[in-house]
Amino acid sequence: MIDRPNRVVSSWVIARNIVQEAFASLVSRRMQAALSSFGIATGIAAVVLLVSIVSGMHHYAAQQFGAVGADIIQVNSTQQRSTRDPLGFPVSLRVDDLSAVLETTSYYNLGMAENSGGGVVRTPKRSTQGTQVRGFTSSGFELLGFHPAHGRLFLDHEYTTGARVAVLGADLAGDLFSTESPVGETIVIGDWPFMVVGVLDWVGDPVAGVPQGPDRSILVPFKACAAAFRGNENANIVRLRLKNADEATVAIAATKAVLEPLRKRRGETSGEFQVTSTIERLEELNLVLTAIKLVVGLVGSIGLFVGAVGVANVLLVSVRERRAEIGVRRAVGATRRAIFAGFLIEALAMTLSGGLLGIMGAWALTKIALFIPQVPAEARPQISLVTAATAISLLTLVGLVAGVWPARRAAAVFPSEALRAD
Repeated sequence: MIDRPNRVVSSWVIARNIVQEAFASLVSRRMQAALSSFGIATGIAAVVLLVSIVSGMHHYAAQQFGAVGADIIQVNSTQQRSTRDPLGFPVSLRVDDLSAVLETTSYYNLGMAENSGGGVVRTPKRSTQGTQVRGFTSSGFELLGFHPAHGRLFLDHEYTTGARVAVLGADLAGDLFSTESPVGETIVIGDWPFMVVGVLDWVGDPVAGVPQGPDRSILVPFKACAAAFRGNENANIVRLRLKNADEATVAIAATKAVLEPLRKRRGETSGEFQVTSTIERLEELNLVLTAIKLVVGLVGSIGLFVGAVGVANVLLVSVRERRAEIGVRRAVGATRRAIFAGFLIEALAMTLSGGLLGIMGAWALTKIALFIPQVPAEARPQISLVTAATAISLLTLVGLVAGVWPARRAAAVFPSEALRAD
């Protein structure tokens, strides 16, 4: 009777022989195996690369929303014509609306209104086109979290009087004044002179030289922007900061209840107010990007399926070509389980080797984004451990599925029939 230690040694020797024979078989058909592995590598590389690109976009968008703040409610006005009153006055958003919401509701502790303009910006030495001018009411810098790197922000009386003073974005300041300090200098926006009183700290990535919106903007008092570039004191957007982010839903309803009577009182019947929270917008974005990831996964799965068919085809051909070999192995004592395991190992070796090669290729391609300055650092594709682990698990499943049928065919070969056919 064989004792337990001897059984363990015997099982280990059998397993080693099965693995050695499987890899010897792959070496003998290395061209077929390499082509099948290449198909798997291409499919998994496409899946991993596309998922990493979408993940980078997701991370960047989430960071942008997080920079504004998850506790911010935004109010916009739409200008579409109403079918009930096509000749009605369009809805407008005003600073008085902001004051009314802050005074009437108890959900907010801070608010700002913003308008905008634009034009050619000139200094005695340089000029630039297409620059956005953003007008802020007081508390705008605090609410958006903008901080000065040089100089100062606006004083209370400058907001009140609409003084023509400006704070430059960090990247724009570098373009207009190079290494010189812009603080105290005068710039001309369109036909209007503004004195620069400060420069914002970078919002984007200064190392990679990738600016975000504020880095290329000029910030001025709301009334100064209205007088110089708009001809009215309407706002483009109103932002309100919640005291409690969990009260976003009721705060939105209360805000609409305050704004609707105001616009009706002004006779504005065309269009409507849109009141949204950054949390809702982020959730919508998450749904869209998650759907994109699923679509990418499904499309990539087609490539993996084609690769799995190639692996299965190679193994089926191998079963036909090696019937005599299988018959001899069965005749000298190889069990069906050993034959089955050998072919399954071949399938797993082809899929996993091709998959690992594909993951390495996808990783190398993601590093190319490091040399593209237009791609923000936060949006660069990165292969996470979760993505890699999921890919390897999927490859294992593909290998098992592709190898089971050929392995069963091989294990079902009868020694006598195989030797007689040969």
